[in-house]
Amino acid sequence: MECQRHLFPLRDDEAYLNGASRSPQLRTGAAAARQALQWREDHSGMPIEGFFAPVEQLKASFAQLINSPEPGRVALIPAASYGIATVAKNLPLSRGEHILVVQDQFPSNYYAWHRLCADAGAELITVARPTGSTSDSWSDRVLAAIGPETAAVAIAHVHWADGTVFDLEAIRRRTDEVGAWLVIDGTQSIGALPFDVARIRPDALIAGGYKWLLGPYGTGYAWYGPRMDDGVPLEENWINRADSHDFGRLANYRHAYRPLAARYSVGEHSNFISIPMQQAALDQLNSWTPQGVQAYTARLWEPVVAELAALGIHLPDRRAHHLVGVRLPARIAMGRLQHACEARRISLSYRGDAVRISPNVYNRPAELEQVVEVLRDCYQ
Repeated sequence: MECQRHLFPLRDDEAYLNGASRSPQLRTGAAAARQALQWREDHSGMPIEGFFAPVEQLKASFAQLINSPEPGRVALIPAASYGIATVAKNLPLSRGEHILVVQDQFPSNYYAWHRLCADAGAELITVARPTGSTSDSWSDRVLAAIGPETAAVAIAHVHWADGTVFDLEAIRRRTDEVGAWLVIDGTQSIGALPFDVARIRPDALIAGGYKWLLGPYGTGYAWYGPRMDDGVPLEENWINRADSHDFGRLANYRHAYRPLAARYSVGEHSNFISIPMQQAALDQLNSWTPQGVQAYTARLWEPVVAELAALGIHLPDRRAHHLVGVRLPARIAMGRLQHACEARRISLSYRGDAVRISPNVYNRPAELEQVVEVLRDCYQ
């Protein structure tokens, strides 16, 4: 894949290496929004089919991205926290059991479990990040913490702060052994890193839509496995009910839901502006493929790995190339680095003691070279 910068309205002097925070606006997404607005100006009403067909197309596109043969297992959500809260409402949990999370997990995948454990008299256990003095991996620590009392493991595919990639297949095998649920936050991976629900078999996969999925803010996706098939949604909206397409009979209340995960979609999910934007984004991602994104971003890192090592910065062997958290040696002051990057229009994120560098297909090799130059200038 060649650099795709022409598809985004980025300034030529801007090194935007912060896709893990928010994607820049895809030009085709903006065009889809403008077209939808124009259509709205030209039409007072909305055909009934407009509430349903675009949604089904979007679900099928997301299912394709994660290799799911069942688009009906996809729900449209407004935020990752919504999808996580939906699982928490349906997860069986008793006193004496526990839920596992990892250290410094993103809050949207923490607070719901904290509340659920407090209400059930269960325990929320945090698996600590390995220190430099230990040889075990973070995934090894999660595996060791899983036992008969584990009700669920709620974990990211890629840690949002330092880029750790968790061994989800091994964690899935271990949760199967004890009958625990596996709930995955894919917000920092889906779209940029290959994910196969048929292989990993999560009970739930949640992803916010405005980062690596290139969509507008306030959108997201949830894929729910068979354990969620007969669950209770967070809200009881009309469009998720059986026969909701029959507008003339909406007051003939139906207590049955539409099939599979349709019951879990947020109310008014047939958003006539955001759905076309999301569709444009997923069409582009399915064209690139997550494998293509990883291959491109891997090439961005190749020229700078040795230069970073010379500064005492060593990248992890097992990493996702689209999101890497680097820990600075003591001779590089975080504050000084931040000011230097701002002066040179280099956009990074600073998460705890890590600098998060998150490139995508719109970045050029010279931009990572610029980061190395700044690090070298800040080296004391």
